[in-house]
Amino acid sequence: MEKETDMNQKIEQLRSSWENEEFQKKHAKARNLVIRTLRELNGFYIAKTGYGFTRFVESRMKTPESICGKLQRKGRPVDFKTATEVLNDISGVRCICYSVKEIYWIAHQIGKDSRFQIIKAKDYIRKPKKNGYESYHIIMDVPVPTDEKKEKVQTVRVELQLRTMIMDAWASMDNRISYKKDDKISPEMMKRIEKYAKIGRRLDKLIQRTLDEVVEQ
Repeated sequence: MEKETDMNQKIEQLRSSWENEEFQKKHAKARNLVIRTLRELNGFYIAKTGYGFTRFVESRMKTPESICGKLQRKGRPVDFKTATEVLNDISGVRCICYSVKEIYWIAHQIGKDSRFQIIKAKDYIRKPKKNGYESYHIIMDVPVPTDEKKEKVQTVRVELQLRTMIMDAWASMDNRISYKKDDKISPEMMKRIEKYAKIGRRLDKLIQRTLDEVVEQ
């Protein structure tokens, strides 16, 4: 009971800093810049190929409860300072594409953009996680002006996730079933989830082949 009360107090302390208007605005500006960049790239891709790569784009900021849970799993102190220094996915943008080739094209373009400092890229497509999760993650520092004249700039860390529609459907299903609940999932269920991931991988390859054939015609 004492541990639960102590954790609730930590969550509330973190929440007071998390809900700070300037802090929220700063992260919103960073995510919006990433989204605008994706839209610009999509326009360029349409001009180049005749069709866009974006199925949809969404953004989010982790909740205090989610942050506390992640810090606990990492064995880190549960406080605002640790969260902003240790976690790379406080702010996130997710872009759902039609094909794997488009994911790598976007990643290449983002990597060439001098406005962004790429901290790390995690390729879970070539090397999926053990449970079958596939996605391409780019962790980057995004410049955000801190004054009206835009003379002063502060960087904000954003995680960009690039997935195909199939990858996103599988990840959504897996999140609902097993995310943070590994101790409750039976071995049989885990095998079934991994099997679905393999089926999704084959389907992505078939979709890619079909799209390539359409371009060649």
